[in-house]
Amino acid sequence: MPRVSEIASLLGVDFEGEDAIIEGVSTPEQSDENKLIFISDKRLDGDYRAGLVVGTFKPSRVRYRAFIEFPDVRLAMAKVLPLFDWHRKPDGSISDKAIIGEDVEIGEGSQIMDFAYIGNRVKIGRNVLIYPFVYVGDDVEIGDGTVIYPHVYIGERITIGNRVIIHSGARLGADGFGFYQSKNGWLKIPQIGRIVVEDDVEIGANTTIDRATIGETRIGRGTKLDNLVQIGHNVKVGQHNMIVAQTGIGGSTRMGNWVILAGQVGVADHMDVPDGVIVTAKTGIAGKLKAGTVYSSGIPGMERTRFLRIVSIIKRLPEIYEKIKGLLQDESR
Repeated sequence: MPRVSEIASLLGVDFEGEDAIIEGVSTPEQSDENKLIFISDKRLDGDYRAGLVVGTFKPSRVRYRAFIEFPDVRLAMAKVLPLFDWHRKPDGSISDKAIIGEDVEIGEGSQIMDFAYIGNRVKIGRNVLIYPFVYVGDDVEIGDGTVIYPHVYIGERITIGNRVIIHSGARLGADGFGFYQSKNGWLKIPQIGRIVVEDDVEIGANTTIDRATIGETRIGRGTKLDNLVQIGHNVKVGQHNMIVAQTGIGGSTRMGNWVILAGQVGVADHMDVPDGVIVTAKTGIAGKLKAGTVYSSGIPGMERTRFLRIVSIIKRLPEIYEKIKGLLQDESR
């Protein structure tokens, strides 16, 4: 358990008060004199107790033993919370209840837990953690420090980089949605490509990434995929993208770097999304985009009676247009 001085040193700032031992992290409402709390909103300056407050301002009502002022609380959380991280670390054990194929290479320190299935010719790096009920197909490569949570499916011939996190229920390597419309029905186009996931990618629960028809589907370094994201076949996602839940990206789309797609965004197939584009929630993307631009076409939340009035006016737009057109013609005579 760290002392206040260690946390202050980690953040590169000084602290005020007692160099207490901090036993954990808490919300202000559930804190006690041994816990750390983060505060950036003055509404949280209440009748609470804390061992250490890390905040953008010094609270007047919270009773604390030590205080650290830091200008960016979210950055402070990213730096400090690893000190209290309870997530499992690999212990180097290979369960005798796991199924391990032929010619498998497993790096030092990696752990494979009960009922995981590892196919033939799989290469697993160092300090990898594979949870129960994970399926890893033949000829897969997994880089150092990667964590794969329960019930993840990783199909054949997929490459996963270093320090990748894949959450429960994710599916990598289902067939791309490729069919040819013949006179007798839809003919399936075999999906024989692969997937490459670069370093430091995080893939959310129940997210799906389709394998390429030919070639590869690629997720760039540092990109973060939320839960319930769909990546179509042959999509190329650039570096450090942020793609939020329930977003779908059509096949063969190419995305630049530092792109943000908010929740329930739909991107048509064969699109080019340049660097720095931000797309707000519920927006459909189907045309040419400019780099560094914010796009929005979704319906923002609004009071219900106002929304119903707007809808009623939309229904009457052709009639209103004709009336305005007639008035303009009268004025021009």
